[in-house]
Amino acid sequence: MKHRYSFITSFFILITVCTMVILGLFKNVQENATYDEFALGDQTVEAISYLMLEKAAELDPNYEMIQFDESNGAISDEQKASVNSSLRSMFSQYTTLLDNDENFGYEIHYNDQTISHNMPEKLDKSQALYYNEIYFDNESVQASQNFSYYYYDFLNEDDLYYVYEQANVVLNGNAYNQVYINLPKNISFTFYIPKDLESNRKIIVNSLNIPDAFAQFLIFALIIVALIILVFVLIFPIEIETKAQPFCSAVRMKLEIAVIFYTSALTLLLAGSIYLSGKTMNGTILRWLEQYKFFQPQLICYLLNFIVYIITFTTIACVYVYIKNMIKKKPLHFLKTNSLTGMLISYIKLFLDKTASFDLANDLNKKLLIFVGINTLACIILCLFTPFGILLAIGYGLLCFFYLKKQLNKVQEDYLSTLEHAMSLAKGDFEITQNQDAGIFNSLEYELSSIQVGFETSLKEKIKSQNLKTELITNVSHDLKTPLTGIKNYLELLNDPDLDSKTRNEYLTTLTNYTDRLNNLIQDLFEISKANSGNIDLEPQKINLIEFMEQVHAENMSLLEEKNLILVFEHDDEDIYCTFDPDKTVRIFENLISNISKYTLENTRVFVTCKKEKNFATITYKNISKTFLNFDPEQITERFVRGDASRHESGSGLGLAIIKSFAEIQDGQFQIEIDGDVFKAILKLPLFK
Repeated sequence: MKHRYSFITSFFILITVCTMVILGLFKNVQENATYDEFALGDQTVEAISYLMLEKAAELDPNYEMIQFDESNGAISDEQKASVNSSLRSMFSQYTTLLDNDENFGYEIHYNDQTISHNMPEKLDKSQALYYNEIYFDNESVQASQNFSYYYYDFLNEDDLYYVYEQANVVLNGNAYNQVYINLPKNISFTFYIPKDLESNRKIIVNSLNIPDAFAQFLIFALIIVALIILVFVLIFPIEIETKAQPFCSAVRMKLEIAVIFYTSALTLLLAGSIYLSGKTMNGTILRWLEQYKFFQPQLICYLLNFIVYIITFTTIACVYVYIKNMIKKKPLHFLKTNSLTGMLISYIKLFLDKTASFDLANDLNKKLLIFVGINTLACIILCLFTPFGILLAIGYGLLCFFYLKKQLNKVQEDYLSTLEHAMSLAKGDFEITQNQDAGIFNSLEYELSSIQVGFETSLKEKIKSQNLKTELITNVSHDLKTPLTGIKNYLELLNDPDLDSKTRNEYLTTLTNYTDRLNNLIQDLFEISKANSGNIDLEPQKINLIEFMEQVHAENMSLLEEKNLILVFEHDDEDIYCTFDPDKTVRIFENLISNISKYTLENTRVFVTCKKEKNFATITYKNISKTFLNFDPEQITERFVRGDASRHESGSGLGLAIIKSFAEIQDGQFQIEIDGDVFKAILKLPLFK
């Protein structure tokens, strides 16, 4: 921000100094200016021309101003008199304007006759704004001083045409080639305009244009200042310039708008500043302000110039910054992103892309395209029937109206039906059936039906979760209460002082068993809680699954032998390598074997298979249950759910839940299947990749 303020402050100081320098040079330029005929307005030059003709006619009675060419047809005396009258009237008006202007003096010599008007007795040519001598001989016009003969060559066709317009006369339909102005002969004309002009609003003051000397100085000054501003703009980084006003707003304009705006603004400002400065230096503005009695007219005059120059120089700087910003962003990229042409091209490209990607496979698009095509074809055909085209068009319009009305009614009905479905879902009513034909709202109706099914499933899951939570609390309470009650009872028995040593030891052993049972229950709770929350550390390794299972079976064989169970392990000859955490996976197999030992019919076989299936190793344990299997296979893997509702066997009811949790956190799977009395535990572990 500091750099931005420094830039804008420096810029306005620079253009202020440049403006003050230009204004300070006004007086010097004004004093050294030279004038020629181009400084006078066309009206004044014409008035002087007509004055010379008028005065020549006064001095020489034989001088005929107008000559008529009658080679293409006779011209009546009445027409000739009309032309002469019109021209003399016009010449007289201009002569009167000059005769009444104190800023114009002249002297005419013809033979021995002289006409003098408003000429100083002692003429000092150095004090003359204009002093010119014009001499008409028999053939041509000669001018002295700084005037050429151009403006006084009355045979010039443009001037002659202007005379005809003023005369407002048409002869035989073609006056242009039938009327000529004769030059006066042997007459000299001298006119004089002083430097110190009277502050009147007459023809000389009003028609005095900007001298070339003023224009040359002003153009040169503007070029120099423009170059200084260019150097200044190039010195500062564009990032700073585009953040400072008014340049920030200037660079945001689209290219075409900027070109039109800056071209128009600079044209008006440059022309206006040159014109205003010229009128200031020749005193026109000052005289006008003095005439209307403005306060401090000199100050106001220079203040107007100051404001115009500041605006002009600021606009020039905006153009430089705009061009610099365009170059910085690369002209081609700038054209694409910051021009109306680029925007138009982008929109056309987007339209063409959309047209190219128009999906005719979409049923709605196809119907719309067919309808538009039929409508266009119908309009073309109707145009061919010129006599009956209007009647056919009316009939076709009515047909389209009733067809579209029918379609809109169908859309409205489908919308109301879909809205009713949505409102029913919002109220919790899941019994409403899906509208099988909802027209264009079929996709929305399908989504609403999916939401309905999702809500119903979610509600069932919530009810199930609530029931499981209630059962969990009941089971936890029961499983915790049993060992705690036993511990309490045996502690009371141990307080008996008459208790013998043998009985006391038996009580202590039982008490230890209750304590171990309670400890195992709590440990299982911790394990499954950590597994379900994901807050458990795993150390996966590449392990030979066959060897791993054989080792676990050997370590837990005593549990099976107590029930006379025979383990039959079947597997492929090749080794199967899996990726898992050995500690957590040992717990899985130990829980499986423990569960089998508790609930398998004694004196039966337990079949274990292991094989590869896609990306998993599938392990299946099959055994015959000693009790009737009347539970849900999915529910049995929940926490504190046990197969024996009467709880004859010891255990926490967390064994299968721990197996499932430990399998899933290792990207495995676990499920239970029941086939009559056959209990299947299926475990899948990921193969090593």
